Amino acid sequence: MAYVQPVAVTGSVPIETQVMPAMGGLQATLAEILTTETQIGTAIVQASDKQVAVISEAARAQREADIFGRQTERLERAREQYSVADSICSESASGVAATVGKVSRAQTAVLASGAGVGSAVVQKTIASEPVASRQGGYRSAAMHAQYCTQSESAQYGGTDLCPQVSSLPGGDIEMRSLIDGAGAVGKAPDLTFNQDQVDAGMAYMKNSARHDGGRAPGKGDIQSATGREYQGLMTQYKAIQSAATQPQLDIIAASQANPATQEALQEALQNPSAAEYFASTGSQQAQRTGVMSEREFEAFEVGRRYANTAYETDLQALSGDNLMRELVRVQSLGNWLQLGL
Repeated sequence: MAYVQPVAVTGSVPIETQVMPAMGGLQATLAEILTTETQIGTAIVQASDKQVAVISEAARAQREADIFGRQTERLERAREQYSVADSICSESASGVAATVGKVSRAQTAVLASGAGVGSAVVQKTIASEPVASRQGGYRSAAMHAQYCTQSESAQYGGTDLCPQVSSLPGGDIEMRSLIDGAGAVGKAPDLTFNQDQVDAGMAYMKNSARHDGGRAPGKGDIQSATGREYQGLMTQYKAIQSAATQPQLDIIAASQANPATQEALQEALQNPSAAEYFASTGSQQAQRTGVMSEREFEAFEVGRRYANTAYETDLQALSGDNLMRELVRVQSLGNWLQLGL
């Protein structure tokens, strides 16, 4: 009968010499794999952190750009709606319109007395007291010598009544001396007269509306019944003359260079479109002196808006309240011109 005898194995040559060394090498390999995987994981985590940082920075930059864009848009909208252009004075010269009108009206009275006339012959004829019709005819003939026409020169040129053809032919007998300014036939209209054109206009006024109906009576004449009747008729005649001469004097005064327009014109010419229009349409007198008449001032204010293509460019640049302001200015200008009719 066999017995089972327990034993204790205290060593194994194959295990110790073959298996255990192989297990040690395997553990080292696994440790290296673990280290490599740890490094790879760390690199992946770091790369992810960088990507998150880049994405966050890009998102922040986009938010800032959006905020700046919205702020810029709001500021531009506010600027268009509420800002007043630096050139507001040059956009409208309405502030001096009343002053210009007052200066012209005052000049009318000055011209009526013969003051403000450069020609001595014209000034004497206008300022003198009424004379007999025959003597008045002599004065008109002498005055007309300064305005001799081509046809008159052909008839009696070289005489003291027509020394030569005038540079202002017919200036004292043609109504265009009031409307367009005296000058050669076919010349462009002048809204601001020079001194010679003012003199011609006054000469026309004298010939057309202020005739010499008879001499002024003296103290001895006025005491008689006939003298009183004569004086009464002369008084009535002067009233009729005044009704005829006043509109002409108003036109001449409104055509004279008006110093009240100087500052307004300087400011208006700061606007490029207004300067361009003035350069192409301004009268020689206005361009030379920088001062224009009331008539040219009003025509300039209207024309630089209505008859000026450069003004259309200005309008396209306006929006919001600024465009509304320009509409109000144009409407106010129309009201002012209608008031003067």
